[in-house]
Amino acid sequence: MFNGIFSRLLICLFVFSLSIYSYLDKQNSCTQLKMHLPKLTKEIAAINEVNANLQYQIECFENPQNLLTMASSPEYAHLKFPFTEEVLTVKEGLAVQYSQPKEKKAEPAKSKTPIVARH
Repeated sequence: MFNGIFSRLLICLFVFSLSIYSYLDKQNSCTQLKMHLPKLTKEIAAINEVNANLQYQIECFENPQNLLTMASSPEYAHLKFPFTEEVLTVKEGLAVQYSQPKEKKAEPAKSKTPIVARH
C-alpha cells in the first residue's frame, strides 16, 4: 500500500517539477528577448536618423538652385537644355508600334512625362 502511494507521489512530483522547469525555461527566453529589445530599439533609432540625414542630403542635392549651380560648373558645361522640337512625348502605357499603315499618320500623344531625343 505504501509502495503505490509512494510511486504516485513520485510521479506527481516529477510531472510538477517538469512543468515548473518548462515554465521557467519559457520565462528565461522571454526575459532574454526583453533584454535585447532596448539594443534593437537604439539600432532602429540610429537607422532612422541616418535615413533622415540621407533624405535631407538628397533634397539638398535635388534643389533646383543647386542643380543650376552645378550646370554652370565646367564639369557639366557640355550639357544643354533641349529645344522644344527635341522633346518627344509618349503616352504612358502604349507600346511602340513599328509597322504603321502608310495612309494613317500617327498623331503625337500628349503626356506629362517628357522624353528627350539625343542627336
